[in-house]
Amino acid sequence: MKTLHFPSKIKIAAILNKSVFNISKVNDHIVPSGLDGEMLKYLVEKLKFEFELVLQNDGKYGSLDTNGKWNGVIGLVQRGEADIGLATLSITEDRWEAVDFSIPYGVIDRVFAVRVPGKMPKVTTFIYPFSQNVWILYILMILAATVLFQRIMYRRFTLLGSFLSVLGSVVSQSMEHVRETPWRRVLLGLWMTIAAVMPFLYNTSFLSYLTMPEKVPVPRNFEELSKAVLSGKYKCLPTKGTIEQEMLLRSRIDYLVKMGEMIQKNGWEYSYEERISELLENPVAIITANSGLKLLLGSPPYIAVKVSEDYFGIWHVGIAMKKGFCCRERLNEAIYRIISGGLIEKWLDDISFADTLHKRLKNKHGEPKLQLTLEDLKLAFFTLIIGYALALLAFLAELLSPKSLVIFYS
Repeated sequence: MKTLHFPSKIKIAAILNKSVFNISKVNDHIVPSGLDGEMLKYLVEKLKFEFELVLQNDGKYGSLDTNGKWNGVIGLVQRGEADIGLATLSITEDRWEAVDFSIPYGVIDRVFAVRVPGKMPKVTTFIYPFSQNVWILYILMILAATVLFQRIMYRRFTLLGSFLSVLGSVVSQSMEHVRETPWRRVLLGLWMTIAAVMPFLYNTSFLSYLTMPEKVPVPRNFEELSKAVLSGKYKCLPTKGTIEQEMLLRSRIDYLVKMGEMIQKNGWEYSYEERISELLENPVAIITANSGLKLLLGSPPYIAVKVSEDYFGIWHVGIAMKKGFCCRERLNEAIYRIISGGLIEKWLDDISFADTLHKRLKNKHGEPKLQLTLEDLKLAFFTLIIGYALALLAFLAELLSPKSLVIFYS
């Protein structure tokens, strides 16, 4: 069987990115590293060729500019300044019109990542069991019951006295001086049911929270992220030089288009050279490939981010080739062997392990603390003291107040 020809030397367009494609010189020889670097070394070994790197200085992977011309790696390959482009390029219809692609060797499912949410502050623990709308409804019910009881149920009670009596029923205090007629008993029974059920639901939720504290809410999907971005609570950063912003604008999904317009207006973006962990300390969401998180932040359990529950697109990844490239079949054959051997996954795991090795060495194993500490009970004691102080003040006010300020009888 005749072996297909492959050139002895080719030009390769690439972008220098940490953990994706890096180069170093050893004995005057260029040694590539990173995920794409490992692939290039494999191709050089199997196809027996030398390469000349054509590096893209603007950091762009390839998109159409305002003049309708291709920039980035795609532009270099299209103009013939490079034979192939190796930069984890997404295969899109527009790009395919400009260059050819190899068979796909990976998949990019674009998600967003935010910092792992911290625990809710303990200062406002007592308001967590109910949502804001439930609290508002509950307060309105108490006020309505106050007016209704003062007008119908009580004998000569002032409005303030009715309010204190209704409020006391919520915390299991008895209600006295109620007019007893059949239909008033029905009204009283209805309110006492509410006064018993609501505290029960509150206590149940509160104990659940103490067992497993709530965490600060963060966007879970792109729709929630879009709302957070439009309201100014979050920034959303696409990868510099990619088509992520363009795909958001062309998605035809209203909330994605609006978020893309906000990104375009503010010029938000990030590069792989930045410290992603420090970038995420702020309320920031970064758009990236799910598999790319390993390259950016390392492997679990050292990835301290929360990934979105959905994604706004899936694209295959391939090597770009200039139109009419002579040896597409041989290149595809080598890539097929890489895929079949699971080398992409192996390189990805090796690189992410190496990037987090220093974290592994610094990490100290410790047994989880299961005891309650004074810090855990500080809020409970503080609340108890405040309650006793308010009760004492109410008692003194009742003793010292003149009879003209009696609130239970008018």
